[in-house]
Amino acid sequence: MAAASLVPNLSSTARVLAQIAAPITATFVGYSLFHAFQIWYRDWTSPLHGMKGPPNPSWLLGNFREMNLDFWLPHRWRQEYGRTFLFRGLFSIPELHVADVKALSHIMAHGEIYERSDASRAAARRLLGSSLITLTAGDHHRQRRIMNPAFGVPQIRAITEIFVEKSNALCEVWSRAVDSNTTGTGTEVEVLSGLRQMTLDVIGLAGFGYDFDALQLKSNKSSELNDVFTELFHSPKANLYGLVRVAQGTIPVLSLLPLPGWLTLLTARLKLDRIGAEIVRKSKDLIRRRGANKKSAAISGAQRDILSVLLKANLSEGIPESQRMSDAEVVAQIPLFFLAGHETTSTAAAWIMHCLSYNPLIQAKLRAELLALDTSTPTMDELNRLPYLEAVIRETLRLHAPVVFVQRTAMQDDVLPLGEAYVDKQGREFTSLGIRKGQTIHIPIWAVNNDPEIWGSDVAEFKPERWTTLPDAVNSIPGIWANLLTFAAGPHNCIGFRFSLAELKILLFAILRTFEISPALPEGSIGPVVAGLLQRPAVISDKEAKGSGLPVILKRLNADEEGI
Repeated sequence: MAAASLVPNLSSTARVLAQIAAPITATFVGYSLFHAFQIWYRDWTSPLHGMKGPPNPSWLLGNFREMNLDFWLPHRWRQEYGRTFLFRGLFSIPELHVADVKALSHIMAHGEIYERSDASRAAARRLLGSSLITLTAGDHHRQRRIMNPAFGVPQIRAITEIFVEKSNALCEVWSRAVDSNTTGTGTEVEVLSGLRQMTLDVIGLAGFGYDFDALQLKSNKSSELNDVFTELFHSPKANLYGLVRVAQGTIPVLSLLPLPGWLTLLTARLKLDRIGAEIVRKSKDLIRRRGANKKSAAISGAQRDILSVLLKANLSEGIPESQRMSDAEVVAQIPLFFLAGHETTSTAAAWIMHCLSYNPLIQAKLRAELLALDTSTPTMDELNRLPYLEAVIRETLRLHAPVVFVQRTAMQDDVLPLGEAYVDKQGREFTSLGIRKGQTIHIPIWAVNNDPEIWGSDVAEFKPERWTTLPDAVNSIPGIWANLLTFAAGPHNCIGFRFSLAELKILLFAILRTFEISPALPEGSIGPVVAGLLQRPAVISDKEAKGSGLPVILKRLNADEEGI
């Protein structure tokens, strides 16, 4: 009797669920069809409709996946379609691939026309909140003006001691692992994880005056923030998580679905927001106690971190009240600083160690230059005067730019000048392109930095000596640093590039005066794995199972070789 009485209730529940599910399903189907029609209509009516480009292998993924798997693919496409061509992004949205340096110079110089794409800003906002890279036009200019002093040369000089302290701390951690091996042949160490811990500690202290102790020098407890970033960017699922964020940025209604990584992303945002709010509150309290908003205040002690400088700049008399950043806007920058100062710098450092491990003569030459510096605590100016150190970093960031590409969206109709004419499907030649408002531009940082027609036929070689006699064509690349696109250019360039370069130089100074680096695996065993926009080193045979990582052999230098 009881069982029979449950049947009507179950049937009633099923009917209610069906009534709820039907309109939701219809809404998603209708939205998808409408979105598909928009893509088709914009493509069919676009002035770029007649452009050549590779075939579309997937309506859902477009060419996105194959481009992430093969960095040289755009080079092969360029040989067939030219430097400027159309390909398909997620959901088959047409994107304009631009590797023409004249066109790139125009795009970078006109930041008011070519903003970060709506999809990339929405994807970044899901992880980082309303930070600098998610803003456009006036808000971006307003916040950038306030934040610039915090990343200027005087400020980087003021925090150099932190770079030295944490670089030496990382070497101590690795030394314990190396010294435990008594054979004297060196010890295999997975260095990317240590580099990530070190750069997190650096951005904590130099960025916010906050000690994360990610290197676990004070306790055996791992940093919760480091654990979150590991899951988001270094696990085998990292690329899937990045793909989901971009998809949700492209079609916002997908954000309503519990797609893979949603719980990890939510956890990350909650932790970032909580830690960020706590950091800002403590920093503001300290500034108030010390009267740091007065003109006579100097950068010293606990006030030398980037956040304190930013907060003081925000209180400056030169900034009108209406132009100042709110507490919420300041807190929103914290996750961006974490990502930019932690993930990208550690990735760059790992690639440098990778390149040096397979090039012992270059490593020895660089070590000799570093050992010639008669100090264990170099200043930024002393390191900036070392030409081979500069060349090694430039060459690595050319070959292995952590950010593979960036996107821009045309905010208004424009005409894009071309240095190399393109021929459309009908055989007509054009020296400029008509760009319609809303068109997505794909800027292939890696492809331009590795273009053999710009850099020469030896472009794939790790060759720091090339920086003494560069081809004239390199001067046309519109980069903010070293004629590379690595840190972009224009109003949307990387605000923290000086911070990153100083940290890399001091880190190399400490590592190469302590260790000899050798490869742990045969050449060709390490390759890039892409998660979102970042590419990191990984063991090719294990990257699907373990994610990113870089094993090398570390051996302590002899006492007469080691820097004291």
